[in-house]
Amino acid sequence: MVNRPILARYCMVLAAMAAPGLCLAQNYKDDDTSFSLRLPAALTRFSTYADVAGVGGSSAGSKWLSSVNPASTGWLADPNRTRKSLSAQYSGLCFSEGTKIHVSSGAGTLETPDAGAFQPAFALARSNRETTRDGLGFLYELEHYQFQYGKRFGKGALGAAAIFSRAEAQFDLMRRDLASSVTETYGLRLGGLLEVREKLLTGLVFDYAVARSRSTSYDVFGLGIGDMRERDTSHQFVLRPGLTYEYLEDSAVLFDYQFGAFCDGTGRLFVHRFSAGVDHRVVEGLFVRAGATFDARGEIAWTTGVGIYPNDWLTIDIAYQDRMFPELAREFGASRTVTVSVSLAF
Repeated sequence: MVNRPILARYCMVLAAMAAPGLCLAQNYKDDDTSFSLRLPAALTRFSTYADVAGVGGSSAGSKWLSSVNPASTGWLADPNRTRKSLSAQYSGLCFSEGTKIHVSSGAGTLETPDAGAFQPAFALARSNRETTRDGLGFLYELEHYQFQYGKRFGKGALGAAAIFSRAEAQFDLMRRDLASSVTETYGLRLGGLLEVREKLLTGLVFDYAVARSRSTSYDVFGLGIGDMRERDTSHQFVLRPGLTYEYLEDSAVLFDYQFGAFCDGTGRLFVHRFSAGVDHRVVEGLFVRAGATFDARGEIAWTTGVGIYPNDWLTIDIAYQDRMFPELAREFGASRTVTVSVSLAF
């Protein structure tokens, strides 16, 4: 994420030069919220696993390892034996203005009968260098590391995750460096999962992250003021309750609500989102999925997906998302996302 007020101000100044008649509105394309707030808000929509992406991102009440809820990590642990699994994912985010972000990730899970489940994970993201709607060149790189733990206690489970990421973003104007930012983020995620009654699970996830950023804006216009450097600290709070009802074996409807608060030196941003989806088993080893995410600003994203499980040790999931990142539409346009996940169990 980029949490630099100086970077955001440069972008806002150039946008104003290009569109002096810009006025405030409810959607993200027209309001004056800085890019440094909208980018981390958009990243909280991202689903690493294709099965979650296919149901609109709903997973706070899910029993599967792919859930955003760390408590789910230990929900399906076998009390009689130790199990291990490895998974790899790829997501391609394509925006209508030409920017593409490639995300590769992997995770390993160790499920033990008594000690709970442990899951280290990582993700790497890199964009191409493409011109935004404001006429600026953009390049983005991210490294993300996470260690997650969950354990079940009867009809409930608790979990936690420690998160670290490092991101670099650059903006240029006619191939001349305009502004750059380096951000290091430290996060903590807590989660709980409870079987309210048979086939009905409810979950609650809370995220807190603090990001420390260093940015430089360059005297690209030759004003003689020299390069300006600035530091900033931003904070992020996300609360996500969710429900999952299993209407048939391994077939379920899912619903999440997400509240997010983001603040840095440029101001504050609050988001309210709702997501819902269906994960339906057609026959043994074949699942189809559909979902949607919509927020208080009227932005709607549609998702779909398929799961192919030919045996007990191999799973393949594919998902497609349409307009999942409206927070970034002002710079990059509408988004299309394809995610593929492959998992092996031992």
